[in-house]
Amino acid sequence: MKKAIVIGMRLSGTAAAALLEKQGYEVVRVDDDPAIAPSAPDCPTGEFSLAVVSPAIGNDHPLIKEAEACGVRVVSELELGIQFLKGVKVVVTGTNGKTTVCDMIDKILKLSGISCRTMGNIGYPVSQVILDGADYDVNVIEASSFQLERTYTLKPDYAVLTNVAPDHMDRYPDFESYFAAKKRIFRLQTASDAAVLNYDQPLIRELGTHLASEVIWVSGSEPVGDCYIKNNAFYLKGEQLISVKESRLRGEFNRFNMMTAIDVAARLGAGKEALKKFVREYRPLPHRIEYVGVFRGKRCFNDSKGTNVAATLAALNAMEGSTALIMGGSDKKEDFCEFFLDAPEKLKFVAATGANAEKIYGSALKVGFNDISVVKDLRDAVIEAADSDADIVLFSPASASFDRYTGYKERGERFKNLISSLK
Repeated sequence: MKKAIVIGMRLSGTAAAALLEKQGYEVVRVDDDPAIAPSAPDCPTGEFSLAVVSPAIGNDHPLIKEAEACGVRVVSELELGIQFLKGVKVVVTGTNGKTTVCDMIDKILKLSGISCRTMGNIGYPVSQVILDGADYDVNVIEASSFQLERTYTLKPDYAVLTNVAPDHMDRYPDFESYFAAKKRIFRLQTASDAAVLNYDQPLIRELGTHLASEVIWVSGSEPVGDCYIKNNAFYLKGEQLISVKESRLRGEFNRFNMMTAIDVAARLGAGKEALKKFVREYRPLPHRIEYVGVFRGKRCFNDSKGTNVAATLAALNAMEGSTALIMGGSDKKEDFCEFFLDAPEKLKFVAATGANAEKIYGSALKVGFNDISVVKDLRDAVIEAADSDADIVLFSPASASFDRYTGYKERGERFKNLISSLK
């Protein structure tokens, strides 16, 4: 019997192990948390013909290095699952916006009566979709750089790159390595496939000149591609679709996400009425510039999903008024000096909290931004931000959450609870 090891037994690892067993493998499960699974296999690594790695497991993990030294094939859970998917594959990656774009495409297709399922980094493993046994006309797959690292047969019909900016510098040696992982999404595409790219980023525009696939441009400032904004309206193939004002989303980046989703969904058969209905009715996902109420006269927004500098800058730019920002968490080795240099004038005050608060504070002072304080916890940060002279309180940490929370969702819920419970 073939033998496989699954490294990391969270959602994706659990699904991968079950799928491997269904395919006839004897599976050994391991995890760094001994409460979940043993930390090492009870047999020589060379006995395995396959190793499946969960996204959270870095390439420097001893078991991965040992498996590679023994000639064991090491793949991601995404690589395992995609081999069994039927139907069109729409794979979305990018530093920010990929979850939202996947959700938008999913909503439009369902409004059009097209069978689809969203999976991957959005929270439902591809392997679990295979185990569920249902086939879909369209598979919408969110893929992080971690998941793309060890893919070898991934060939999307549509490969979407929303944007790229430094992120996860705690895992990658440099930005080029991070970007290289993202670019694997295009590696096997041919002229019969499509790459949907951000025209507004010079680095991505340059990438588009080297791809074998058809390039579909999306821009927030130029009328390129099939979907664009002109005269404050969404246009599709040269015809006005609907006024931008009918959308409830705020921020240029969300309009960009919407154009990306409209373009892809239209190519997959979505009708104009479904597209219009989507624009009118779509609500942002939780923890993404989510309005959560008023505290001490200040409008408060939860952007806990803002886990990197680029995301937090985008959230700041989306605010309609002077803003007090709450930021900080577990560090990803980003440059906060650049953040404060690029921050819009509407940023009036920062409350820094979390493991990297002192780093953020020092970076602000270094470039001349002095309206900042370090506070012990999120509760105190909310109070200080609300007591500032700004009109708006924005919680967008520009950092990961793992110093104090299990993830951005728990962190965002904590912020929302504070806004509703503090007096």
